[in-house]
Amino acid sequence: MNPVDTADRYFAGVRARDLEGLTMLFAQDATFTLPDGRELSGIAAIREMYSHLFAAQAPFPTPVAMVAGTNGVATEIEARFPDGTIRRTANFFHLNNDGLIKRLSVYARSG
Repeated sequence: MNPVDTADRYFAGVRARDLEGLTMLFAQDATFTLPDGRELSGIAAIREMYSHLFAAQAPFPTPVAMVAGTNGVATEIEARFPDGTIRRTANFFHLNNDGLIKRLSVYARSG
């Protein structure tokens, strides 16, 4: 799978609240850097974070731009929340040799 396909499947999984499909995109030893700087390590911690997110006020992310490389993709996101607010982020996907997400870093944008 190429990096853009992985990112597309990731965002589709978040929008569908598909915990199983979403976590299958991550390597077992993946890391996830949250916008507040906290880092999650391992698929179990990432799965737990998404489980809590989906039970709460989960966003509906829409990529507005993507730049792909051989083993990664950078995306600009507009995420709409159920209360109508929009949060903008930049997401950086780093893939391993099997095409799984080995690191995902999410940075909040202002404005």
